[in-house]
Amino acid sequence: MASTLMLAALAFAGLGAGATCLEKTQVIPQGWKQLDEAIKPSQPMRMSFALRQPKMDALEPLLTRDVRLTGHQVSALREPHQEDVDSVMAWLHGHGIEAAETDKDWVHVSTTVDKAEKMLDMKMHRFSFQGRPAVLRTREYSIPDALAEAVDFVHPISNFMTPTHEFASLRPMPKAEKRADCSSVTTPECIKKQYNIKSTAGDESKVRFGVAGFLEEFANYQDTFDFFKSNAPELLPKQYNFSVDLVNNGKNLQDRNRAGPEANLDIQYAMAIGYPTAVKYFSTAGRGVQLNDSGVEVPVERSTNEPYLELLEYLLGLPDDKVPHVLSISYADDELSVPKPYAERVCKLFGALACRGTTVLVGSGDGGAAGGRESSCRTNDGSNKEITMATFPGTCPWLTVVGATDNTHNPPHGAYFSTGGFSQWFPRPEWQNEAVEGYVKALDGHLKGYYDASKRAIPDISAVGTTFQVVLRGQNVMLDGTSASTPIMAAMIALVNDVRLKKGMPSLGWINSKLYSNQVRSVLRDTTGGQSMSCVFAGGKEPGGWPAKKGWDAITGLGTPGNFEDFVSALVDLK
Repeated sequence: MASTLMLAALAFAGLGAGATCLEKTQVIPQGWKQLDEAIKPSQPMRMSFALRQPKMDALEPLLTRDVRLTGHQVSALREPHQEDVDSVMAWLHGHGIEAAETDKDWVHVSTTVDKAEKMLDMKMHRFSFQGRPAVLRTREYSIPDALAEAVDFVHPISNFMTPTHEFASLRPMPKAEKRADCSSVTTPECIKKQYNIKSTAGDESKVRFGVAGFLEEFANYQDTFDFFKSNAPELLPKQYNFSVDLVNNGKNLQDRNRAGPEANLDIQYAMAIGYPTAVKYFSTAGRGVQLNDSGVEVPVERSTNEPYLELLEYLLGLPDDKVPHVLSISYADDELSVPKPYAERVCKLFGALACRGTTVLVGSGDGGAAGGRESSCRTNDGSNKEITMATFPGTCPWLTVVGATDNTHNPPHGAYFSTGGFSQWFPRPEWQNEAVEGYVKALDGHLKGYYDASKRAIPDISAVGTTFQVVLRGQNVMLDGTSASTPIMAAMIALVNDVRLKKGMPSLGWINSKLYSNQVRSVLRDTTGGQSMSCVFAGGKEPGGWPAKKGWDAITGLGTPGNFEDFVSALVDLK
């Protein structure tokens, strides 16, 4: 914490007297390329300083004791020291930056490239991911030593997250016979039969079921209506529909040609399985808008890809009676493509959301032991060590990570694409110890040296994730991926919450320690067949993926719900 006596000095501080490097990207993640393009010094840009949150360490014991907090109480936990705020503002003003505003634990800055480079002792370049529009980034930056304990990181100037999303498979719908066991085509009807999900009594629910939307993915009303016509006709007379919240200048485009496969998949199955819960799509944009003094939009260099921060800030700012009880996220990044300070901040905010009663479920990814399908399976610290890759945000322990099973096998196997493995950053929580240690022993040396068993392991649980029928732009298509299994699992949790709320009980909130309890594990169906795809290293070396084993494994987690009624009873009876 900087003393107020330092303010005058900081106002004129350069970096020569002592500087701390906050972030340094040794290796640019695969797919990114630095462009040889000149940048105008006067180019406007925005960035945000993430201030330290000294009280957030109290969050973990609150979560593990299932303590619920109001929005006001969470805001109080996030408050930075006022001395830190004053010091950062004085330093910014000393560099001639007047367009700086505070927002809880953030300081948002509008400036130009030349001022930012001088202030942070950095060099900005344009980078592109696989030929996509370029963004401004730097490989390292520093702040004065006197501010090192006040600032966690500067966002998003060193963020090389992957601005893309791919399914394990997306293809035209074949003329296949529908079967009740989902072995050829997965539909709401066969999912309900597989897990014995029966119709909920009544047509009303107080459960708020959120679906996260990123990367300009738009859920289409007409496609959803057509999906119901062929796959859930019982919902048509009920005039059941989803609502949309626009986050960070997000949009709700209803041109059918702009319908997104991820958005449609998530919404169509969240609603078909989760009826009658209130489903809301959070359409979250990754690029903000800046207006000049005349109200005209000007180009601003600030681009994020999957803007978890923006969505979390929005959700945490909602009144207590608007925060979702369940949130489904079908997006994941290779963990090491995400800046560690950013990941730690986002993880704390997910924990804060869980403390407000939200169960957050996230897909594990579709690259097997490689994390994402574009992963290099190497560390980015300069050592280029060969590793298996887990995905973020799932490695954060406050999220429930969903893998996928493949119903083309009988009994279902772990899907070959289902991502799993071990974090590089987050330690293994106590509630995972017994389950994970049993798996490591069962591996009997397989993949030894490619993972750290002392770290958080994913996934936690699974559901069917293959051959999903979806209506997209008026056509039937078939999709595979943990993007499919995640809204199914989220819908089940939403229905559990419906039972709890009708009994006068609180929402489930954070559920991971509950899932690993003997009471819940006893009603899960273990998946013991299948192995995920391998990383592919130099020379074509493939050490293999994660095999399914008895108990927890790194392809399906604890398994899938067996009989849904038993699953509901276990989670309702838990105190």
